[in-house]
Amino acid sequence: MKVDISRSPDPDIFRNRKNQSFWFSLFFVIAIGAIGVGAYVMYVDTKLDPHLVDWALGVLVVSSLFITRFGNRLQAYKELLPPEKEKLAKLRQNHPVIDKYCSRIEKMGRRIIRAEYEACVDYAEDQEEHSA
Repeated sequence: MKVDISRSPDPDIFRNRKNQSFWFSLFFVIAIGAIGVGAYVMYVDTKLDPHLVDWALGVLVVSSLFITRFGNRLQAYKELLPPEKEKLAKLRQNHPVIDKYCSRIEKMGRRIIRAEYEACVDYAEDQEEHSA
């Protein structure tokens, strides 16, 4: 997720979270099913399809790639931990742009998410590099 703190915050930043949660859950269920099929075929002597274990393993690998993709995207929506909140408070004191952005979010009545926090940290690091 791309967040630009020089602009006003997106009021509907959570619009894609439901879609990404759906896809994450779907691929998670598919992975669990592939594990179940693989375990069944390995422990029960079945002659239905000799390559069923290979198919189950393939489905497991592909679904785990998508689980990772959508899981990483969902990380951007996480709530900040206390150490992150403390660091953000320090950044707000030192950088007026970050304080302005966070104030706008507070006026909207929503919480600051990890993607916005990371954008603020990146902005502060860029400012420190330019001033040095």
